Amino acid sequence: MNSGIGSRFFATASRCDDDRDSSTAFMTRSADKHRKALSHLRKSEWDKAHAIVMGMRDKLAFRIHGLLHRIEGDLDNARYWYDRAGVPFGKSAASEIEEIAAVLERRASATRASAATRTGTRRSPRRRSGSRRSRA
Repeated sequence: MNSGIGSRFFATASRCDDDRDSSTAFMTRSADKHRKALSHLRKSEWDKAHAIVMGMRDKLAFRIHGLLHRIEGDLDNARYWYDRAGVPFGKSAASEIEEIAAVLERRASATRASAATRTGTRRSPRRRSGSRRSRA
């Protein structure tokens, strides 16, 4: 198996070649990572959750990252990640987990609604310009 950069690009590109546009596909993959990290967090598998969010660069991942450090007792690092996420520090870990889960559910609902709208509104084929008379 080829493990070069080209093969990684191809694998990424082919994941996007479905009915969704690439930004929706990217958001779905990110949401899947958020959900997986949250699942690990709920099971107290903090190292696994941490490994997932460390490579992500969005505010929700920063929030999960901050929560992980807070649970681990690293409060200075937790405050740093909460600041990057733009959310206040100080809620209970349980309420924080539920808020993150609610954010993910709202995003999933919005993505489903957007996909349904795109699927239901197909455009008719473009017409050719010019005369339709035969040349016979």
